[in-house]
Amino acid sequence: MLTNVFSLKLATRLLIINGLLAFVSGFAIAQSGPNAAPAVDADSPEAVADDDSGQNAPATPVQTTPPPAASSTANTIPPRPDAGPQPTPPGIPLTTAVTTGPLPYRPGDAARVNGTQSVSERLMGDLPHWIKFEGELRDRVEGYENASFKPNNSDLYDLYRMHLGMLLQPINWIRFYIETSDERAFDKAPAIPPYQNTWDIKKAYVELGDPEGSGFGLRVGRQELFFGNGRFIGNSWWSNVSRSFDAVRGTYDKNGFRLDLFIASVVISRDGEVDHHNEGNNLSGAYGTLKDKLIPHSQIEPFTFWHVQNGATLKNGKLGHMDQWTYGVRWLGTLPANFDYRTEMAIQRGTLGPSDIRAWTGHWTLGNSIPVFLKPRPFIEYDYASGDPNSKNLSETQTFDPIYPSTHDKLGLADQIGWRNIRDLRVGLDLHPAKKWALNTSYHDFWLANAHDSLYPTRGSVVAKDPTGNSGTHVGEEFDSGDLQTNATNGTRRGNWSSDRRAVPEGHDQRKELHLSVLPVRLRFLVEVKASEGRA
Repeated sequence: MLTNVFSLKLATRLLIINGLLAFVSGFAIAQSGPNAAPAVDADSPEAVADDDSGQNAPATPVQTTPPPAASSTANTIPPRPDAGPQPTPPGIPLTTAVTTGPLPYRPGDAARVNGTQSVSERLMGDLPHWIKFEGELRDRVEGYENASFKPNNSDLYDLYRMHLGMLLQPINWIRFYIETSDERAFDKAPAIPPYQNTWDIKKAYVELGDPEGSGFGLRVGRQELFFGNGRFIGNSWWSNVSRSFDAVRGTYDKNGFRLDLFIASVVISRDGEVDHHNEGNNLSGAYGTLKDKLIPHSQIEPFTFWHVQNGATLKNGKLGHMDQWTYGVRWLGTLPANFDYRTEMAIQRGTLGPSDIRAWTGHWTLGNSIPVFLKPRPFIEYDYASGDPNSKNLSETQTFDPIYPSTHDKLGLADQIGWRNIRDLRVGLDLHPAKKWALNTSYHDFWLANAHDSLYPTRGSVVAKDPTGNSGTHVGEEFDSGDLQTNATNGTRRGNWSSDRRAVPEGHDQRKELHLSVLPVRLRFLVEVKASEGRA
């Protein structure tokens, strides 16, 4: 029943979105120039969302017909204001065809293609050179059956979001940026975060210096934080309502060495209210990047995070104080014969109320890109996060805490399992049938790290728990498949299908869960307003 309704709604939404795509394309939203690759931010959330499985290697740059001589000079577009570092070593298939940065924009493209100037082209001669606009439109239809492994628990809804940003740069070493957001959920009850948060301030900061490859930079205000692959600190980009932080972040980046120092507090989304962080919930840390410094063709990223929170949930279910330190390293690189590897490991120490924290986690992946038809890349991956052996022992806790992760596709596309008390063996295959088309499929086998601890979701408290441990550790299996397509107007379409079969610890009850999600369109655009010749 869900599939029939899903298909009908999806067809309707696709007609609407395709019409929107054609309309926005008429406004000459950016298109790349001759032999120019899209400005993919290798550390942006979607660019690295699949990097640990190596899914979706870089697409071949879009080729366009050169414009008339009058418009032959291409403008150079800087990275988007909140772009992070570019950590991907050469040859590692970590980036995808999706980018959160704008495509290079060249004046005259819209007039050449459509016969009339776009809005942005008309604005270029009328406003000062120090102002830029950018934005994003995204729409996704999702559906599922037997959610949380409960029979007759199904849903089908549409998620829409729009982000509009403005950058002011009066001089080259100072930037002001603000971005508003409007995220809405249709046919979803209740329509609350992380599904809906109507009209709020997503980002608002001032930045001094140049933090991207040219030395020191300082950013103060509401911003996104995204380190490594987002396994510990990320912006939760797949959620309709993404995550922001009120933060101070200092950066030094030069000659293959980068260091980020930050103090932050996560912003709590509240629909219908102005979002704000909670006092007493503070996160600070240091994240380093060494590119080809210690080992050739590799990148090593040591990090430390300190999380202090009042009102944290203790082992006994009460609320108390948490003082938690996370120490770890991320290491990725290439090997001979087209092999690639990546690993991320961390330990946690500190206190959670009366309990001492003794937890750890690890992630290991090995892949091989075969230079033949379809460019297949088989890979194998293993993930582990420690669990607690005794819920009644309040003197110690061993359940790993992933802090503020971007969880999508870290442990399956269905996003049903969190990175706590879990072991996951994953095998998969990536294919590239066309330049702008990537296919991927993978199989997961899930086990609890400790039979006495809970099965945890990506958000929320507990899916199931058997304190006696008699139910064993096997959780179940998941099969995922997905595809990603891009087009010349910086739009993307992404489809995912996921099926889970889980032996939930309570009673070994075999239950199936089906997830379907389609991202019909995702558009990012940039309006860069520059002064005409002869203007100040």
